[in-house]
Amino acid sequence: MAFMQKQITEKQAWIRVETSYGTEFVDAVSLGLNMRDSQTATHPMRAKERETAISKLSDYCEGTILEWETVRGFGARLSAPGYLDRTEWAVFDTPEEAEKYLEEMYGDEEE
Repeated sequence: MAFMQKQITEKQAWIRVETSYGTEFVDAVSLGLNMRDSQTATHPMRAKERETAISKLSDYCEGTILEWETVRGFGARLSAPGYLDRTEWAVFDTPEEAEKYLEEMYGDEEE
């Protein structure tokens, strides 16, 4: 995996999606996705609105979409410039947490 490079974004909006396969993060900024959270106490989502949101998110997620919410954080993944090879995004509160995650999960690519 020596050709893979660390990527850590600036703090931005992400959509944390719970699916039947686990948690996935969708880059709301790059994809221009602005949607309400699936679970809200004061303004429940109507069935048609939920269908539309699921349709948009299903292009970027695997498994059955169960619920989602917008979060802000620093995205981290490995990517191979010029190739489609990349890991899934993980999102953290600080850039230091993102860096630590990449080192723990994938090791130091420069060694």
